[in-house]
Amino acid sequence: MRLLRPLLSALLVCLSAGLCVMATQDKPLPPSMQSSRTDHVLYMATHDGVAQTATALSRPHGWDDVMHALAQGKPEAARILATLLPKTDASTTRTLEHTMQRLLPRQPATVLSATEPNTQAAGSTRNICSPTGMSATWRRQAEQAVTTVHDIRLATRTQTCLHTLHNRARSA
Repeated sequence: MRLLRPLLSALLVCLSAGLCVMATQDKPLPPSMQSSRTDHVLYMATHDGVAQTATALSRPHGWDDVMHALAQGKPEAARILATLLPKTDASTTRTLEHTMQRLLPRQPATVLSATEPNTQAAGSTRNICSPTGMSATWRRQAEQAVTTVHDIRLATRTQTCLHTLHNRARSA
């Protein structure tokens, strides 16, 4: 028993020191230590680069997990889209924007946080909130949903979205 006490003490000191070193590192934990696929994609974007991650996700079903997380309202999915969407190819951009449009009435805050305020950029708030090609039912549901967003960080995007929904709907 006397021999185990110093050994246990040394083990605890090493474990504590290791945890302290890991906590002070600036890089994210490797994906094996993270809980979800969206965390893995965030790790890839940080480690491999945004362009390479966007290319890797452009393979068939590559974005499925991210879009599923967005549909569930997970903020990390919005961060992934906001980061990677500008680096996707044109076909992937159109697909992702259309998916975001469909999700707008169900997850308005999450979708708006993934949009780009710049009207010329991929995934712009105006593109996502445009009722062009969408049903009148979608437009009404989107308007109702967006009016429930009260996050001050999304105030400009919320107003842009409502303005786009109202103006495009009248002119159509």
